[in-house]
Amino acid sequence: MRCSRFVSFTFAFLVACLLVAPAADARARQARARQSAPKSGHSERTVTRTGPDGPPRTSSHDSSWQRGDGKWSRDTLHTGPGGKQGAIHVEGAKTGDGRVRDATRTGPAGATATTHDEVHRTDAGYTRQTTHTGPNGGVSTRNASGAYDPETKTWTHDATTTRPDGSTATSHGERTRTEDGYQRTTTHTGPQGTTTVEGQGTWDPATKTWTREKVVTRPDGSTSKTDVTTQVAPVAPEPAPAE
Repeated sequence: MRCSRFVSFTFAFLVACLLVAPAADARARQARARQSAPKSGHSERTVTRTGPDGPPRTSSHDSSWQRGDGKWSRDTLHTGPGGKQGAIHVEGAKTGDGRVRDATRTGPAGATATTHDEVHRTDAGYTRQTTHTGPNGGVSTRNASGAYDPETKTWTHDATTTRPDGSTATSHGERTRTEDGYQRTTTHTGPQGTTTVEGQGTWDPATKTWTREKVVTRPDGSTSKTDVTTQVAPVAPEPAPAE
């Protein structure tokens, strides 16, 4: 009975997320998370992976964070198999129309990589600029924007990535809310050609069934299709209390 309730709750939450305007909903969730999060803290995480033909490999993450006055920071020390260590330092701050974030990653050999990320709100959505500098000095950039049209109930996303060698890749995506689900199309264009992903999902309240379909068309013309059908099990009634 508890399992059925958990499945029902999870599925209902997923459907709600897909049908609600994404921009406003995401901002509300982020605001609630920030308000409930502690001002500072410390966490430790240990992960053990066991392969089919090898001994277990254990890694750990030791993180500490603090936030206040519209700023936050996080330091994480990663210890991998063999005792090799790497560190990540992240700093962020609110701006007048969004936020800015800087991350520095230091590998076991001392090489560093940095990422600078800025997000700005617009009237209909957002813009985002990301610059990544690798250990060898190579720079890649990504410029993205998104907007929501309430009249057509469509969320549009565009991004352009420029790699250190000067090559570029672009993506364009559209997700439209329908009466019983959604439709989405994403196009990725890179040096090897264009890949298109088309998908749709429908919810049948009578049978409590969620149906999803995705078709991927690759640059060489080959395609693959994925169909997923999920049915929510009915929740068993509460047993009557014993007399």
